[in-house]
Amino acid sequence: MWKVTLAFCALLSLSLSAGVIVNGWNLRPRWWLGETAPSLDALRPTQWAQRQRFLLDLLLQVHKPLLQQELIDMGRELNESPSDYETGSWPLLLDFFERVHQGRILHPYSIYNLLQEELPQQLLGVYRFLVLAKDWRTFQRNACYARSQFNPVLFVNALQLAIAERADTKDLMMPAMHEVLPQLYFDKELIRAARSVNWQELAPVRIAPKRTWKDTLGSFLYPRIFRQPPEEELMPADPIVIEANSLGMQLSLDVALNGYWSRLISRLIIGSKAKEDYGTAIIDGDRMMQFRSDEDEWIYRQQVGGAARPEIGLLLMHNIRQFVVLLQLEELATGKDSAELVTPTLVTTGGVPYKVTALNAEDVRQLIRKSVEELQSQIDKELAINNKIEPMWVVGHVIAAEYWLLCRHLSLAINGNNVEPSLLGMTTSNLRDPIYRSLLIQLAQLISKYDQKPKSQSYDMQRRPTVKLLQVTKLETYEQLTDSDLINLMDQQLLQTQRNNLQLLRRRLVARQLRLNHKPFRIAYELSVPQTMVVQIRSYLMLPGRAEPHLLLDSFVRELGINDNRLERHFPAAPNDHTLSELYEAQEPFDAPKTCSFPRHLQLPRGTAEGLPFQLLVEVLQWNGTEIDAECVGAASFSTSTGSTTLLASDTLDVVIYHQELKISVDKL
Repeated sequence: MWKVTLAFCALLSLSLSAGVIVNGWNLRPRWWLGETAPSLDALRPTQWAQRQRFLLDLLLQVHKPLLQQELIDMGRELNESPSDYETGSWPLLLDFFERVHQGRILHPYSIYNLLQEELPQQLLGVYRFLVLAKDWRTFQRNACYARSQFNPVLFVNALQLAIAERADTKDLMMPAMHEVLPQLYFDKELIRAARSVNWQELAPVRIAPKRTWKDTLGSFLYPRIFRQPPEEELMPADPIVIEANSLGMQLSLDVALNGYWSRLISRLIIGSKAKEDYGTAIIDGDRMMQFRSDEDEWIYRQQVGGAARPEIGLLLMHNIRQFVVLLQLEELATGKDSAELVTPTLVTTGGVPYKVTALNAEDVRQLIRKSVEELQSQIDKELAINNKIEPMWVVGHVIAAEYWLLCRHLSLAINGNNVEPSLLGMTTSNLRDPIYRSLLIQLAQLISKYDQKPKSQSYDMQRRPTVKLLQVTKLETYEQLTDSDLINLMDQQLLQTQRNNLQLLRRRLVARQLRLNHKPFRIAYELSVPQTMVVQIRSYLMLPGRAEPHLLLDSFVRELGINDNRLERHFPAAPNDHTLSELYEAQEPFDAPKTCSFPRHLQLPRGTAEGLPFQLLVEVLQWNGTEIDAECVGAASFSTSTGSTTLLASDTLDVVIYHQELKISVDKL
């Protein structure tokens, strides 16, 4: 027998050296046959991919304990070494560390309520803990600690702001908030349905392959050559779909808009709360710099005094007005009242139901009206002191500074000192709350009182700038089916091996819902100016014969040459957001829109099947470059400054917005 075995081994050796194929077996590795060996560099992830994967691993199952052992070890201890933080930043972190040691930071299973007394300081502390880390390694350690020790909503809200500010994380992409924390955006029926899905329905079952005596013998002699991985059961390519109830596509239920609003309010609170740590500074009368305008000096005083950055107030005002106008136009298109109560069927991490106020609608309106009147008194006092400043600067500053206290006092008056969460206190879902929507409507009315119309400038008729709207292509909105990744609701079994097993999935679990979007359109202008100048061009949509409400459609700055200038602005349909699964598979950054801009799929208000008539107004304004250069203000295409309030020319054009209903059977959903 040993002779037979020896002879067979000799035959195998000869076949390897001579390149013989025996009974269909190719016994040489491919690189022996002249093929190029795979490059190790090609398989090595880039630094961006490694950091993006780290961020996503932290956010995977963020509402459950962290399981990956490497991340657990990385965040095991609180980093309190001053040398690991930006120079001069240590005094700003002392309050945070004191709160951690005293247990005054929300723990993982506590209820996140925006209007809790200490919540703003906690949010600011966690944000600083992340954004002031000196290098990437320190940021990793701090992020892992915060992920394990703090409330997931608190952690996520601070994290998304911190990565946008840090130089080494700016190009990383956060998944949509309704995918990171779906239980705060989708109704509880959808959450329950998703949690009932067995993860084995998404991951294939591995089947051991049948082995012949040749395979068995070859695996002993040449294990690398004859190693056969287990076969995987074939699975459908289409995802498992859970239909989300769109409730008539109400604007306030748009999950992308609610996620954007959560980020906006968190950023506002951090900016407003930070001013308390700097104290009050005195501006010396002997200045070392020359201000270009009263606005520059006022902004400088606000910054030195530690107030919230002025552009935050401008951005908040812009978003309030845009949302309220869209709300009013939605009422016009659908015939539904925006103040109608939406049943709060969300769930919380603590399982505590949302509290519904016992007050009637009129009492609530009176409380809001009184609060807004007090806010108006503060604005008038500030304007009396700074009477040379553009009113909108002051209005934005006061609203931003008082926003949190206004919401807190209103909540206490309506709900009392109860511990039950209310929609008013949830930045992740407060647009669902009719009380909060009523507050935004009255704030928009307050802002409009101080909004000064651009002043026309007299010109010689032959040298007067002119603008003409040449063409506006068809304006049409439609209902778009979108999928949201629900992997963060999968059962814990998926991660029980203490590592990320997302790559094992072959099917996706998604929430499928309708959202409003618009088809591509373009606007063509013709402008004639007597001399080279830089102008700002704004476009608004208005109802025929009415100055209010008007929706800001576009705003941009352009240098014009002498005589005629033809401009075209293109507005593509808004693309779908990249899902959590797509981000995991990405090898390089996506070309994504700025996260601080108002959702682009809501650029046009909803039309009607027969067509909803509007007027398109274009204004050409003088520009002197005094607008604050702020990333989010620029992304929102919004500006308010005395340098751009001189009206040079304007034109209007009648347009119609149509709406195309999505015709699809329920079975396909």
